[in-house]
Amino acid sequence: MDVLTAANRLSRSFAPWRILALALAMTFWSSAGPATAQTADTTVAAEAGPVAASDRSPLAPLPLSSPRATFESFQTLSQEAVDTILEAIDVASNNTAFFDTAEVRALKAEGVEELMKAAQTLDLSAVAPESRETVGVDSVLLLKEILERIDLPEISEVPLSVDAAPGSDRPIWTIPETEIRMVGTPDANGTLRYKFSPETVRRLPEFYARVRHLPQQTGSEVDFYRTFTLGPGLSAPIELYSTLTRLPPSLLRDYAGQAAWQWLAFGAVTLVIIGGCVILLVRAFGRPATGWHARRAVSLLVVVALLGVYRWLNDDIINMTGRVQTLIEEIVLLLQGLTLAAFVVLVFNSLARRIWTVPGVKREGLDASLVRLAIRLTGIILAGFVLATVATRLGMPLYGVVASLGVGGLALALAVRPTLENFIGGIILYADRPVSVGDMCKFGGVQGTVEAIGLRSTKIRAVDRTLVTVQNSDFAEMSITNFSRRDGNLLQFDFGVRPDADGSEVMKAIAEVAAQLRDDPRIQKDSVRVQVRETPEADLQLEVRAHSLLADWSSFLEMRHKILVSVLDTLKPHGILRHDGELANG
Repeated sequence: MDVLTAANRLSRSFAPWRILALALAMTFWSSAGPATAQTADTTVAAEAGPVAASDRSPLAPLPLSSPRATFESFQTLSQEAVDTILEAIDVASNNTAFFDTAEVRALKAEGVEELMKAAQTLDLSAVAPESRETVGVDSVLLLKEILERIDLPEISEVPLSVDAAPGSDRPIWTIPETEIRMVGTPDANGTLRYKFSPETVRRLPEFYARVRHLPQQTGSEVDFYRTFTLGPGLSAPIELYSTLTRLPPSLLRDYAGQAAWQWLAFGAVTLVIIGGCVILLVRAFGRPATGWHARRAVSLLVVVALLGVYRWLNDDIINMTGRVQTLIEEIVLLLQGLTLAAFVVLVFNSLARRIWTVPGVKREGLDASLVRLAIRLTGIILAGFVLATVATRLGMPLYGVVASLGVGGLALALAVRPTLENFIGGIILYADRPVSVGDMCKFGGVQGTVEAIGLRSTKIRAVDRTLVTVQNSDFAEMSITNFSRRDGNLLQFDFGVRPDADGSEVMKAIAEVAAQLRDDPRIQKDSVRVQVRETPEADLQLEVRAHSLLADWSSFLEMRHKILVSVLDTLKPHGILRHDGELANG
């Protein structure tokens, strides 16, 4: 095969993942030298005519203001891409480097850029964003093959403007004797931009199947779309390409748009990569995990990377094309999104569990529970963002999903109303902080020590050692007495006084007890009250009242015991206590 024939093939293949394979094949097959390559370049350029777009500014928008402008843009950009790629091959043929030089890489990048600009003449709004590049390039290739097999009007016969089609508010132009249509759609500024319609893009494989048996206008007898679709991808080395050309015809036969060897390679890669991912996940999640779940987290990241390798192998090595490659891209993106979402949730759940290990944080406390909840909710929100991004890339209508979540959320809220009430009660307890873990409190006739405060309920260890569980919604509405929050304790004694006691002895006893209490540094001096009062039963009692500065209950009880004994020792010599010092109340 000479360079001219190879160049003629190249002019009909525009998919970017095929460009390197074609360039390598041209370099491998060519032996004519730079003069022949130059002749091919000149021949193609002469057939295409002048490149009108070469004088445009790089920032100028693509001319799509009329059917003629769009048609001419498609034809011109296609030819520019061919010329640039042929120039890259010409440059590559003049050096002996195995890998592309910087100049060749720049020329191929320019050719790919022009190819992607040609895809702008297609309305790909009905295609998922993740697959638009693949579908766009394939569609450009298909449309180019189709247009070369049918009679086209002269460029001067393509209209500059058309009226709106019957029953439609948009202008439509159809290539004569075909179903290939351009539709004028207003852009953000209200300017009509004509593009090949989404229906046309969708039906291009059908149109190609109808005309593939027709002779090409260029006189070539080679179906280059089929030939290079069945070849290896962009990253395939030349040795692989050479090996594939020597395969038996049965392995090069076309089955549903792919060669037999491509289906075999696809099955092998799928078995190895996807099977490896499944085995990795089963080993990571099939056993109990502790700590940071590092093994599981790393396994999820490895799965994401393997899925990326799987997509690259199918795209750039095996060269799966058409709808098959689109499905691969969408499925891989979905699996990567789900895996990344699971990774985010796993990491944030591990962070939430680490809160218990922070010094000074009580595992049973409400603070720890709320911090853990906040961390987990953050992980869920980030995972939701990942899934929303994936859904957007797949072209899913998020507004419908959000609306469904709104209705479903209302139904869920009604179903879990008691749980929500308890959760809100936990938030109220967190905001007001009437009790904390370890506090001695009294509520609703129950007295005990708080052992745990959760998001749903609070657990109290009663004084009889029973465990009382109270729903947060009820606990937040109760009147709670927190003994542990006192800044001190009331010291209170009542002693029975003999009715025939000497008044002077009573006054002496009162003065001595008051002085004794005021001298104690653990008692607030101005709170000391010692006096005699008459009870409803007409008995006399000596009341001793003072505020202790000790807030700790155990320390207070020890102090109270010692002070009581000391006060009794002070009162007994005065002989004023009824029944030899009977303690009425204490």
